[in-house]
Amino acid sequence: MANLLDGIKVIDWTQAHHGSATGYMLGDLGADVIKVEDPEGDSARTWRSIMGVSLELPGGRNILFEGANRNKRSITINLKTPEGKKIFKQLVAGADILISNHRRTVRQSLELDYQHLSPDNPRLIYGVASGYGEKGPSADERSFDNVAFAWSGMMQLVGQEGDPPQYMTPGAADQLGATMLVQAITGALYWREKTGEGQQVEASLLGALVHLNAMPFNIYLMSGRMPKRPTRNKVFNPLVSWYPCADGQWIMFSINRPQESWHDFCDVLGLSDEVESNPDFGSTRSRAEHCEALIEIIDKATATKGRDEWLALCRARGLICAPVNGVKDIPLDPQIAANGFVFDYDHEVLGKTKTIGFPVSYGKLNPEVRSGAPELGQHTEEILLDAGYSWEDIESLRDKGAI
Repeated sequence: MANLLDGIKVIDWTQAHHGSATGYMLGDLGADVIKVEDPEGDSARTWRSIMGVSLELPGGRNILFEGANRNKRSITINLKTPEGKKIFKQLVAGADILISNHRRTVRQSLELDYQHLSPDNPRLIYGVASGYGEKGPSADERSFDNVAFAWSGMMQLVGQEGDPPQYMTPGAADQLGATMLVQAITGALYWREKTGEGQQVEASLLGALVHLNAMPFNIYLMSGRMPKRPTRNKVFNPLVSWYPCADGQWIMFSINRPQESWHDFCDVLGLSDEVESNPDFGSTRSRAEHCEALIEIIDKATATKGRDEWLALCRARGLICAPVNGVKDIPLDPQIAANGFVFDYDHEVLGKTKTIGFPVSYGKLNPEVRSGAPELGQHTEEILLDAGYSWEDIESLRDKGAI
């Protein structure tokens, strides 16, 4: 089946996760993605643990690198040598897209920034995965996604009112920033189709997280009112909250029109007529004023049945609800599987496994995983031969330490 970016060549000069994830998503859409690595390899290959667990896989594979580098070919190039830099420039001259998450100072010092590369390829789209944006006093600072979480205000938005700032799941900002950069690059491809012009595009961790939190920020920006962090036992609408079930699981309700659903909610949960007709709970405002008492009643009700039973009963009555999933629940969730958000994959080294899918779908296209992450330099000779080098040239470059 044809794919969106068939025939598009991408040079992926990235490391770790933010920029690299951009490359795998372009690869999912059919692009030929060439991963350029230093002879020592992407630093992601060497990470040993995250979130208290090992990243090591059979065959010397690494989860961090594997997750961000599928659908790529790997070439090792020593960009500190003249010969290596020449190879890189030749590859970029024949490419449609270059992506990099190296800092601006690094790109400029190597003369591998957009200003130096675009004259030889005016149609080049240069995608920059930055930490905090390419402008401003911190543009050249090193970044990791947990720092961006702190800087963006995200750590002060999650958790409950009165809690200290909450540490965020590692990698989430990297993934979001990568997704935003894919959007920027595909938009630039459309512009190039109309005008013939390439350009530099950029997406940052900080900008992506500010964008993600548009709703609470706009509340403050437009009104001066400070959004409150949710507290489970004291919310304006107790029908928008999460409750414990008999099996130790939790169910989330999101009934944002509580007045019209109040009877059905009470009926499904088996709340007594006295609760339903209690004037303390008779209106949205009165339920807010007596939320702690109502939440205690709902807690006792949901604790009488397992989560899946509650989900079936509530959905049958049109009450908006969902399981509060943990990591182990995701690969077992039929809705997630049906949409390919997680799917079974026959990996060439790992064998039968599961992996994250593509986040959007197309009616006439099929984003796909064609290969796992490459070994370091696995395709060096293949890529150089495609670029017009001979076997003698390759041996000479190897002797000079360029590859």
